Amino acid sequence: MSSKETQAPLPSGRLQRASLTGEGYISRFRQVLKRHGLTMATIAAICLLIPLIPPALSNSLNFLFINPSKYLLWTAGLGILIILFLRLTGRELNARQAAWIAYLLMISIVEEVGFRLSLPIILSSGFSASETLWIGVFLSNLIFATIHYLTLRWKLTACVFTFLGGMGFSRLLETTGDLALVILIHWAVTFLNTPSAPREKSLIVPGS
Repeated sequence: MSSKETQAPLPSGRLQRASLTGEGYISRFRQVLKRHGLTMATIAAICLLIPLIPPALSNSLNFLFINPSKYLLWTAGLGILIILFLRLTGRELNARQAAWIAYLLMISIVEEVGFRLSLPIILSSGFSASETLWIGVFLSNLIFATIHYLTLRWKLTACVFTFLGGMGFSRLLETTGDLALVILIHWAVTFLNTPSAPREKSLIVPGS
């Protein structure tokens, strides 16, 4: 960095909080993978080690096991709608964009397995049956929103909507018992919320 160049504070984005320095600011796809994707995948993997969770996961995927072709068709339909959205919004479907879409599907899977299925069961295991749903779901989605605040540096208002969205997904899972359906809806909503990977912003500005 030359003496005529200074490091500029980064302004806030649509979702991300402003940063006084470039350290910790999310400006690269690999940062999202490392900070958020790895965190969520680790939580989901640990949950699957709890004896209560694998049977619950199997039960929640019964509809998928019974009629896999229906879910394959839905997935293909979502893929077509995503491509149409990219064309209508002037985004190029290149390798980076395809990788981002695949990442969003992956994160939808691990977040639903971890925070809509597993953690509510784990967190409510010490409470009575009447309290189980409310306490487990509430705490799980509160943790879910907090992780977005910490790992992705989302604004507080965005995290509040993330909590409410998580509660909505929990309600959907409760009423349908269909985890695969919830995952596909999560994928669609997440794509519409963040259709492209973060693009690196320059941290260097010319000095006077």
